[in-house]
Amino acid sequence: WPSIYLGIDVIVNQETPPHLDQVSAPSLLDLVVSLGTHDAHFHISEIGTMIYLAGKVLTHSVPRWGKGERIALAHYMKDAVHNRFGLARPAFTQQKHILRKFLQTSCRYLAETLSLS
Repeated sequence: WPSIYLGIDVIVNQETPPHLDQVSAPSLLDLVVSLGTHDAHFHISEIGTMIYLAGKVLTHSVPRWGKGERIALAHYMKDAVHNRFGLARPAFTQQKHILRKFLQTSCRYLAETLSLS
């Protein structure tokens, strides 16, 4: 199984009413991939991210669309697995962690680039 996600739903040409994910934990991030020939609009009612989503915390939906095929791949983790194996939930991702990694990678790239000159 080449994924960190335990479940993948394939949703084809279907509206999704506003909802919170029931099988996840608040700090787990879901991945939604939108494919097809439609104009994609992903709606969440609270501030959050559009690619990885805390689906247990942020209400989200897919409204009616005009024309075209719509395929969504919803990847998610199940909190019951953490319970079953006595595993701790991951901490919430914070912007400072992402920024720190970005700066480290950027500085390393610049140092390597400048040393080649």
